[in-house]
This record gives sequence, C-alpha cells and structure tokens, in this order.
Amino acid sequence: MKANKAHDVTRYVFQAGENILIDANVWIFLLPPAAQPAPRFAGSYSAALKNLIAAGARPVVESLILSEYVNRYLRLEYEAFWSRHYRTFKKFRKSGDFSSLATAAIAEAREILRIAAANDTPFSQTDIAAILAETEAGTLDFNDGVLVETCRLRGWKLLTNDGDMSRGGIEVLTSYPPLLYACP
Repeated sequence: MKANKAHDVTRYVFQAGENILIDANVWIFLLPPAAQPAPRFAGSYSAALKNLIAAGARPVVESLILSEYVNRYLRLEYEAFWSRHYRTFKKFRKSGDFSSLATAAIAEAREILRIAAANDTPFSQTDIAAILAETEAGTLDFNDGVLVETCRLRGWKLLTNDGDMSRGGIEVLTSYPPLLYACP
C-alpha cells in the first residue's frame, strides 16, 4: 500500500468544495463526553473545523465513523463512571442508568449529522480482499482500511488523529506529530 501524504492541519488552507472526512477520534475531541478531559489536540481540531466551514469545504461523516464515535463515547463514560457499579458494559446498557448517557451521546451524534454531510462507504468498489488480508495479518484495522479506501475512491481527505493512518495513498490532515512524521 502506498504511503499517505500528511498535512499539518494547523497550517492547512481548506478549499471551497473540498470534501473532508472527519474521523471518530477527532469528533471525540470536538464533542467529548464528560469523562474525556480536553486533550491537547482539541484546540487545533476545533480551529480546523472552523476554518474548514469558513472556507466552504464540506465536512463529511459516514456510518462507520458515527458508530465508532457513539460507541467510544458510551464506553468512555462507562469506564470512567459506571464500571464499578456494573460488571459489564452490556449489563450497564440494559440498566436504567444508561438512558441519560445514551440521550447525551445521541444528541452529540445528531450534532455531528447537523455539521457534516452523511455519506456512506462505496463498499462494492473497495478492494475488500486486500483489507481483509491486511487485517488478518495484523497490519491494518479493518475500519481504518475501509475509511482509507473510501477517501481514495472518492478523492476525499481524511481529518484524523490516528497514528495508524499512514498508508493507503490518500491525503490526511492532522496535528498528531507521529502521523506527520510517518507520512512524507
């Protein structure tokens, strides 16, 4: 797989009409659960989203990302506040305590859908055999592979804080130093 090209999002100039797929890890920084302290990257991604919208670029979200966001949001809250009361996440999910947390997570998911255009993966066009082979070999996270393929096939850039997004032949926008160093 070809190396990705990384751009420092703090210096990137967004273009009108440009499609930017925003990864779940960035959404967690932008719309964090109470259990998530503000990480040092949050400010740079918040500024990037503001600049992206001001330039007329198009923030995009797709179902894998929204799923990862909601699941991570709920898990962070469970691990921080509820794991000592409920032995498993599944038991917590079936409890009355889950309701208000789920309401908050879904409100944030709706905010993401208000900000970003919903667009799904072109699954039938992806090189799924290659993604499965790399996942089996342990060299690729399956969802990451699908997201990179989506960006490659659609000509989108990926806004991410995931250090594993160094391969796939796409352009990534990030403020995460290891990813900036891993890509030419």
